[in-house]
Amino acid sequence: DELTTIAVSATASYREKFAAEELASYLNKITGKELSVITVDSSMVPDGTIAIGELSVSSGMISREELGPIGEDGFVINIADNKGAICGWRDLGTVYGVYELLKQVGVKFYAEDCEIIPSKSKLKIPELHLAIKPHYDLRTIFKYDVYFKGITPSMKLGYTPNDDMGYHGDLGAPGERNWVHSASFMMPYRIFGKEHPEYFALNKSGERVKPGEGPPGHLCLSNMEMRETGAERLLHLIEKQENRTSFVVTQGDGRSNSWCQCSNCKALDAIPGDHMTDRLMDYVNYNARVVNEKYPGKKILTLAYTEATSRPPERVMPDPNVMVMYCPYPPQTPCQSHGLDCPENSQGFAELQGWIEKCPENMYIYDYPRGYRVWYEPFGSFYAMVDKMNFYASNGIKGIVQCVVPTSFTDLFVFVQGVLFWEPDADVEKLIDEFMDAYYGEAAPHMREYFNFMHNEINTRNVHQGCESPNPDLVTAEYADNALVMFDKAQNAVADDPAALYRVELEKFCLLFSDVNQRNTINDELTISMPEHSKRLAETVRIAREMEVIRVGNMPNMMNFKNWLRSVSLLTLQSEPWYYDPGVDAFLNNPENIFIY
Repeated sequence: DELTTIAVSATASYREKFAAEELASYLNKITGKELSVITVDSSMVPDGTIAIGELSVSSGMISREELGPIGEDGFVINIADNKGAICGWRDLGTVYGVYELLKQVGVKFYAEDCEIIPSKSKLKIPELHLAIKPHYDLRTIFKYDVYFKGITPSMKLGYTPNDDMGYHGDLGAPGERNWVHSASFMMPYRIFGKEHPEYFALNKSGERVKPGEGPPGHLCLSNMEMRETGAERLLHLIEKQENRTSFVVTQGDGRSNSWCQCSNCKALDAIPGDHMTDRLMDYVNYNARVVNEKYPGKKILTLAYTEATSRPPERVMPDPNVMVMYCPYPPQTPCQSHGLDCPENSQGFAELQGWIEKCPENMYIYDYPRGYRVWYEPFGSFYAMVDKMNFYASNGIKGIVQCVVPTSFTDLFVFVQGVLFWEPDADVEKLIDEFMDAYYGEAAPHMREYFNFMHNEINTRNVHQGCESPNPDLVTAEYADNALVMFDKAQNAVADDPAALYRVELEKFCLLFSDVNQRNTINDELTISMPEHSKRLAETVRIAREMEVIRVGNMPNMMNFKNWLRSVSLLTLQSEPWYYDPGVDAFLNNPENIFIY
């Protein structure tokens, strides 16, 4: 009855091998005993072994019929008769299956740096027969690794990994990880602009756009030669990344005034030059059909984005392999701190319902749960997203992409969303309490108090927070005073727990940053004494140094923390990075004398 080995087939994929190593590693952490990962060439799996991936099927431990209903990312676990098997419909599902088995034996995954692993000298894996699939086909976070120092969507939490999304940057193309706006890859100006300016959008002055003239990547979507050339580049990308599932064919970034104004493009529009969704669908369907001929089963993703394409099409519906990511984005959906039924969001809500009515089998969501202008303001999108997810789950939405995640309660947001991707009816309040107990330790009651306080303030004062604007309304002087009392209690509760203290202070930094940003000696808006303000500013700087914060937003004074610091105080730092500047220690040692630095 003792588990001795983990087995894969001789032809196991890299994900199956990864799954086997992960299982062996965590079981070793639980029991202190090394488990071998072996390769089994025959269909016979020895006793005391868990078969991983396709070996489960070839050995007869899991049947093809069992895998049929579970969807692309689902999995089956069978444990019986002194052996076991874990297999997904594809190898990504096998990885999720391994993490589910680990949960079954007591492992808890909460965040990158927060896991609970039981210690047992003897581990008995109970008889299990599970078949689980996620509610959503796609479950990922865009640019998570760009905004949060290399952190990627976690398979432990059920997310779709980056390497399941077609991405030209992985082939060495220039630019940061931006697989959403694909037009600049499909038709890069640096390659085609000189010889084929007609491939690119015609502006209202009758000139073809060039790099640096407005948002990048807008094309003349009606140009058939451009379509053929772009489709060839897309096929090349799929050839190089054939194991990936989803590939993106979208318009350039920016609003409707950046789109091509030529007569052929306008002729594709429901309202020429205004309602451009049919134009986009015609272009995307062309690419989808080219891809489907050579690579059936690949999904082509596109965007219903800004006023140009947020309305559903009138004539050209998406092909079956096209998934439309509707974007609840301003000005159609300006409030991210309330659900879609917020009166501020009425236009976007109506547009989304129109899409669902016309294209019920083709709908994904590309959502915006954070502020992109001022990064460290407390941003209360948590319950708004829970509310939205309830709507998405009950209205046939098949995939969710989050455009980054909020800086407020980041890991809690990621954890709960990960559960809802698989179990839309999960008890959110229980998940919050479970997470906070594990993540904040003795500070959990105080952090829960602040979490509730923040969201209650949003609801009782009807604070509307937008993703593309500063949001100063939440953190009033009174809000800051009340919240700091809660944080003092939280810090004191975990003074001897460095990990929990650091997590508390990450959240406190958002509060302090917003308070100082709005009320400081430069704008002469102080409502507290100078000594108290100096104390808050010093704690802001201290925590920022521990976090190694560099950029704090997309506002002119927020591209570097030291520039922001100069804009709210008289503190001028010279070093790069700023936290090595000797002026930091001088200020922290005597913050009330800020005027002399």
